[in-house]
Amino acid sequence: MSTYKFKYILLFFLPFLCACCESFLKEEVYTEYDPDSFLQDESGIDALLTGAYARSRIIAYDHRNYTYMMNEFNTDIAFETGGGLEKDAAPFIQFNWAVNNSFLNSFWQKMYQAIASANSVLVLSNQLQNMDIEKINRIQAEARFIRASSYYFLYNLFGPTPLIDIPFDAKPEEIEEIGKNTSRASKEDFVNYLITDLEFASNHLPLEENLLGRATKGAALGYLMKLYMKEKNWLKTLEVTQTIISSKQYTLYPDYNSLFSVLGESNKEYIFRAPCLPQNGFHNNYMAHAFPPNYPILSNQVNFGAQFRTYSSFYKTFEANDKRRELLIRSYKDNSGKIVELLEDVNGNPLNDVRSFKYLPDPNAVGEAMGNDIVYIRYADVLLSRAEALNELSGPNQETINLINEVRRRADVSNITLETYPSKEKLRDFLLAERGREFYSEGLRREDLIRHDKFISSARERGYPAKDYQVVFPIPLQQIDANPKLIQNEGY
Repeated sequence: MSTYKFKYILLFFLPFLCACCESFLKEEVYTEYDPDSFLQDESGIDALLTGAYARSRIIAYDHRNYTYMMNEFNTDIAFETGGGLEKDAAPFIQFNWAVNNSFLNSFWQKMYQAIASANSVLVLSNQLQNMDIEKINRIQAEARFIRASSYYFLYNLFGPTPLIDIPFDAKPEEIEEIGKNTSRASKEDFVNYLITDLEFASNHLPLEENLLGRATKGAALGYLMKLYMKEKNWLKTLEVTQTIISSKQYTLYPDYNSLFSVLGESNKEYIFRAPCLPQNGFHNNYMAHAFPPNYPILSNQVNFGAQFRTYSSFYKTFEANDKRRELLIRSYKDNSGKIVELLEDVNGNPLNDVRSFKYLPDPNAVGEAMGNDIVYIRYADVLLSRAEALNELSGPNQETINLINEVRRRADVSNITLETYPSKEKLRDFLLAERGREFYSEGLRREDLIRHDKFISSARERGYPAKDYQVVFPIPLQQIDANPKLIQNEGY
């Protein structure tokens, strides 16, 4: 490989491989890597792979923006008011986002940077010599997992986007040209591309998560499941969920209330997660937005003016003894000793100010930075996805009921029966509501509502002028300006 190509690819990873230096510092060099050999062994490739993972992580403010602004504030679960974020969150809440929205553009850029990093690993791993084929397949499986999951996040927001493949012998200027002149893929080609990547990944990744946050066979199958659910390919959903269940790698964590706490992270329910630390840039900052005003936080924590609020009507969908509801705060004693109501006023009118404490506050937080890992896929989703697929294929049956009850038993709520839900339509509506109760504050509600054809109607019921085409966001205008072959989503 030429030194020139090495330097071009290395640009993708400078933030992760280089440290800041000051002009007055001088360090004696004892060892110097040869650029022609650094990426020819496993350690060099692993450094690039680590960079690709880092670029793909949706944590800190990326987590706030993607999970909540783009995927929950436009649903019947939560919204935001206050602070500097209010003006940015309002378009997502009110269904009047612009084609040049900076948050959508930033997320597009982030995912394509991750895809570029994964592609670089694939190109360079094809040049590895004297390495066992199993190790090469493992490296490529991780890179293809990163690429496919990044494309999935883009697909969830925008629909099919350009598929960027880098030829083995491409020169830097050719790589740049590919990025600027690639059309959007057809839906069929896009979905098949992701399936191919994820199937390869699932065949070559390990069963166990050896390093926190690294891809596993279950993680690849988990994204396959989500893709098949999105496409309403119920037969394939059944196939994939059965494979995950049969692997016996995962189980429901018995205590829902601590599942998302720092102490609950060593569990077998997480299938894929982003490891977080109470350190700026590597953190989970959800709780700084969830603390209500004048809440008695610890001295090492902060409470933002930007407030994440949960609808009172959503709170009331839970049974009174539902353990999952315990993480929704309906009232509290503030620092002055006053009891503050968040659910409803003395006349029973909704206050729509319930707070989700799902990511229980980290006692070792550093300001906004908490160390709660952010979960992307967990086992409860596998069970409820399988239940939904079974219902869509053949209507209510005992296996479907058993899967739902397995999730509900963990929450200490009543079992449901076939007699209570005798029709496909009635059980479908129940499953959608149950997914809301199980996955609130995890950013799954928008895709669930879209799959059930209720995303737009739900927004209209809340009084917002949602249009049918708003089931996807616009391709960022900044990207269309940069690539004349990009075609905007219908309606924008």
